[in-house]
Amino acid sequence: MSHQTGINATSELKEFLAQARGGAVRIMKIVIRNEELVLDWYREPAQSWDKDYDQFLLPLLTPQEPCYILYRLDSQNAQGYEWIFIAWSPDQSPVRQKMVYAATRATLKKEFGGGHIKDEMFGTAEDDLCFQGYLRHMSSCCSPAPLTAAEQELQRIKVTEVTMEFGLDKRAQTLQGLAFPLQEEAKRALQQLKQRRINYIQLRLDVEKETIELVHTKPTETQELPYRIPTDSPRYHFFIFKHSHQGQLQEALVFIYSMPGYTCSIKERMLYSSCKNRLLDEVERDYQLEVTKKMEIDSGDGLTEDFLYEEVHPMEHTLKQAFAKPRGPGGKRGNKRLIKGAGENGEDS
Repeated sequence: MSHQTGINATSELKEFLAQARGGAVRIMKIVIRNEELVLDWYREPAQSWDKDYDQFLLPLLTPQEPCYILYRLDSQNAQGYEWIFIAWSPDQSPVRQKMVYAATRATLKKEFGGGHIKDEMFGTAEDDLCFQGYLRHMSSCCSPAPLTAAEQELQRIKVTEVTMEFGLDKRAQTLQGLAFPLQEEAKRALQQLKQRRINYIQLRLDVEKETIELVHTKPTETQELPYRIPTDSPRYHFFIFKHSHQGQLQEALVFIYSMPGYTCSIKERMLYSSCKNRLLDEVERDYQLEVTKKMEIDSGDGLTEDFLYEEVHPMEHTLKQAFAKPRGPGGKRGNKRLIKGAGENGEDS
C-alpha cells in the first residue's frame, strides 16, 4: 500500500483540489473525518496574500483538533500558483490523533501535487503559524540559524515518516522508522528475558544520546503491572504474562507501548512511535523472542489479568458463542427413525 495510513481523499476533495490549483481559492482547511480526508472550509482571496494571511488562517486553528491548511500565495511557478502546506497539531489534541495526522501528511501532499507547494510549516501554537511565524520560518530557511522547535519537528517528520499503529489489534503500517541502538544493559536484560531469568523489562529513549536505555527489570506479577506504567513519561515494556488457558499453564510475551496524555512533548511522541517497530524487529530477530501481543495504552488503569487474557486469546469467547449448539425444539420428541426419510437429520420432511 502506497499510503502511510490507508486514509485517502474523498472524490469530492480530489475534485476541489484540482479546481483550487487554478487560483480561485486563497485558503482551505482539510481534516480527517471517518477515516477519510475531507474539505472542512475554504475561502476566496480578498486582498493580497500577506494581508489575507492572519485574518483567514488564525480562526481555523482549533485548540484541540489537528488539521491541514493549504494557503495560496500570489507568486507562480511553472506549474501554476505556489502554496504553503501547513500542518496544525496543537499540544492539547489526543496523541493518537496527532499520529494519524502526521502519518497522513504525505498522502495529502501527493494528492495535491508537491510541485505546487513552495513552503511547509508545522505548528503546535498560533505563534508558530501566524504571519510573523511564517516570516521567521522564511528567515531560518535562508540562513544557518538554529531551527525553532516547530521547524525541528517538521524536519524530523520529513526524515522519519512516522510509524503508525491503530488500536490494540491492528498491525503497524510499514514505514521505515528510526533505529536507536540498544544500550548494553538493555541488551543484557533482553538476553535474560529470553532465558526466563526475569519476567519484565522497562525501556526508555534517551533523546539526547539517541539510544534505548534500560529503566529497570523489577520482578512483576500481573496485578502489579498497572503500577509499572509511568503517568508522566512514555515507555516500552516487555512482560511475560503467565496464565491458565484451556486447563494448561501458558506464557505469553506482551509488548506494551505506554504514552500518557498531554504531559509528553510532540517530539517524544513522534520518536517513541517511530522507534517502536524497529525495536520490535530487533528483539524478534536478534533475541528470538516471539511477541504474542503488541498494544498501545495511555495509562495502566486497565491492565487487569482479564484484559490481558482477552488480548492474548481474543477469539476464544467469540468462537464459543458463534458455535454454541442450538437448543432443540420444545416438547417431548419421538424415537428416532433407523431409516432416513426425505427430510434432514433422518426425519421426514
